[in-house]
Amino acid sequence: MKKYQTKTTIYFLFVLWLVLAFLFESSDLLLSDYLFNSRSTWAKFFEQYGEIPGLIVSLTGVYIYFTSNKLSSNSKKLIAYFFLMLISTAGLIYLNFLFTYHALGVNYNSQSKIVLLVIGSSIINFGLLFYVKSKIHFTYQQYFFSRVVLRMIIFGYLLTNLPLKFLWGRIRFRDFHGDFSNFSAWYIPNGFNGNDSFPSGHSAMAWILISLFILFTDKSILTRTAGKTILISYALIVSYSRIVIGAHFASDVLFGSMFMILTYVISKHFLYEEQMNKK
Repeated sequence: MKKYQTKTTIYFLFVLWLVLAFLFESSDLLLSDYLFNSRSTWAKFFEQYGEIPGLIVSLTGVYIYFTSNKLSSNSKKLIAYFFLMLISTAGLIYLNFLFTYHALGVNYNSQSKIVLLVIGSSIINFGLLFYVKSKIHFTYQQYFFSRVVLRMIIFGYLLTNLPLKFLWGRIRFRDFHGDFSNFSAWYIPNGFNGNDSFPSGHSAMAWILISLFILFTDKSILTRTAGKTILISYALIVSYSRIVIGAHFASDVLFGSMFMILTYVISKHFLYEEQMNKK
C-alpha cells in the first residue's frame, strides 16, 4: 500500500509540475509585473534570511550522517568524510556570510575579510563535525532523516538547481529596468551570461525543510499536522517572496521547489524500501 501511495504521489506531483509549467510559460512576465514590489519589507527580509533555516537543516543532516554512516570499507568512509566536510564547510561559510553581512553589516569588500570568513568557518565546521561525532549519539529515525537530507542536497540542489542557474542564464525580472526585450521562457537556455534567475535557490533551500517530516512520524497527529503546516507555509511564503521582490519568475520558483519536493519523496521511498529489504 505504501509503495502504491508513493507512486501516486510522484505521479500527482509530476502532473502538477507539468500543468503549472505550462501555465507559467505564458504568464511568467504578467505575474511578475503584477506582483513586483521592490519596497516590500517582508520580501526583503526573506531575501536576506530565508535560506538560513534550510541551511541549518542541511548542516544538521550532514553532521548526523557524518557520525553515523555505515559504509563497508575504509576507503569509502574516507571519501565520504572528505565529501561531507567539503559540503558542510561550504554550507557554513555561506551561513556565516548571510548572518554577518545582513545582521551585523560586515561588508566583504576586502580579501582579508573573505579569507577570515573562509578560515574561521572551516575551523568551526571541523570542530563541530568531530565534537558531534565523539559526543552525540543519534537514533535510527534521525539517521534516516540525515540520509534523506543528504540526497536532497546532492540530487535536488547540487546536481540540478545550482548548475542550471548558471547554464540557463535567465535574467531576473528586477534586472529588466522596464525593457523586456531580453525576456525568455523558462524552457530556453541562454548559456553563461551572468544571469541566474532559473531556478530559484531560495525556494529550493526553503523546501528542504520538509525533510523534517521524518522526525514527526512518532509524534501525535496534532503535532504532525501543526509541524507540517508550519514548514509548508514557510516554504510557500519564501517562494512567493522571490516573485514579489523581483528576484525570480513563478516558473523559477516552481522548478526550484519541485526539484526538492520530488527528491524528498523519491529518496524517502527508496531508502525505506532498502531498509525493508534488509529485514
